[in-house]
Amino acid sequence: MASPTSGQTTGQFIGISNLHVAAMLTDVSGGAATYDTPLDMGKVLIQVQIQPSNNQAQLYADNQSIDSANSLAEVQLTFETAALPLEYQAYLLGHTVTNGVMTVGKDDVAPYVAVMFQSDKRNGKRRFVKFYKVQFQEPDETENTKGENIEYNTPTMTATAIYRLSDGKLKDVADEEAPDFAPDTATSWYTAV
Repeated sequence: MASPTSGQTTGQFIGISNLHVAAMLTDVSGGAATYDTPLDMGKVLIQVQIQPSNNQAQLYADNQSIDSANSLAEVQLTFETAALPLEYQAYLLGHTVTNGVMTVGKDDVAPYVAVMFQSDKRNGKRRFVKFYKVQFQEPDETENTKGENIEYNTPTMTATAIYRLSDGKLKDVADEEAPDFAPDTATSWYTAV
């Protein structure tokens, strides 16, 4: 592994935006992963929490730890959003929408999707994130009555990101401040997976 250049700096994160998803069509072990065209979810993203699920083991000998191994099993994602249209919820969760009514059935299966978004920096630069194989779960919602002060009710959706079978990839992260960042990476980030 090559050492990075000394003295690099980066702008501080101040926002998050541009949530896009693309349905995974195929993921063949030793083959290729294919996706539908990415869907722009609109101005809905409030917060994303990324929680890696790490496993670690220690090897002890002669009364001390002599080795350590760790692996990243999966990543838990939590998306706080503005209200999502029913069509978007159905798309992410495997439900159907007919005449403005979303039907949730016992045999519905949430599809795997790629998830893309960006973190915006105070200096105007951006960091782009793309998870390749994500499955969403039913949203947590809290509905409150309107009182003296208005409060927004924002749903929270959790999802699990796992490795692709085709190539073992979990995610890509690109940063405009990286020394060798190619500008066309930013312009093509949301056009295809």
